[in-house]
Amino acid sequence: MTSHDVRINVIPKSEAQTVIAAWNREDSYCEMNSIARDLNQKARPYPYLASSEGSAATMNVRTSVPVDGPLNLVYLDGRSDSGLPHTRGLKGIALPVFLLWNPRPDTLQHEIVHLSQKQYSEKWWNVYRGKWGFEVASAEQFMSIPEKWRKRRRINPDTLGNPYVVWKGRYIPLSVFVSDMSPDLKACKRGFWDLKMEQWTWEPPSGWVEAFGSGFNDEHPNEIAAHWIDGSASSEKKAFFNGLIV
Repeated sequence: MTSHDVRINVIPKSEAQTVIAAWNREDSYCEMNSIARDLNQKARPYPYLASSEGSAATMNVRTSVPVDGPLNLVYLDGRSDSGLPHTRGLKGIALPVFLLWNPRPDTLQHEIVHLSQKQYSEKWWNVYRGKWGFEVASAEQFMSIPEKWRKRRRINPDTLGNPYVVWKGRYIPLSVFVSDMSPDLKACKRGFWDLKMEQWTWEPPSGWVEAFGSGFNDEHPNEIAAHWIDGSASSEKKAFFNGLIV
């Protein structure tokens, strides 16, 4: 198995807001320029703030995917983004502060995979196309999805750039808020827009579960791949990417 070493700088509270501001300029995640902006901002009522805990540190991490460092890690207030780990820009990792006290190596590996996907997008898409049958959705394809569903899409900072994908030339998977009255980042459900039938369905299309399992938040190949590589899917799936992304 190919391995890579990357340095991660843990950003102290005194510098964290400056780093967050740079992330905002880089990826515009907090501005959410999308038809789904209103619901997504409503689902994030707590400000995006660094935690007051933690101090400057440096760690070296070995990973199985190529990634260019050094990476910057900011621990957020546990209520920011509902405490969900995520990546920012090309080299930023945001983790809820409770992971400072109870580290989870698999979570850190998961986020490193997402940064590799952003930095080496074409390498990953070569695999997604050739091995899994995914393509980036065209504007015509994703605009065919009714506005109702596009407005309810949960914006994922780990899939910015190409959030709409097509599987087998027919199905566009989306993770959407269960409620459009009280949207909750942790209360979402995956559904599919069928380009051929021009209809929405909650049922996975034929072959999906056999290929990818039934993880309800795996609506994008970036998420599927990260779960496979971090080991949360299965040991067999963890080995799938060995030698594919170098």
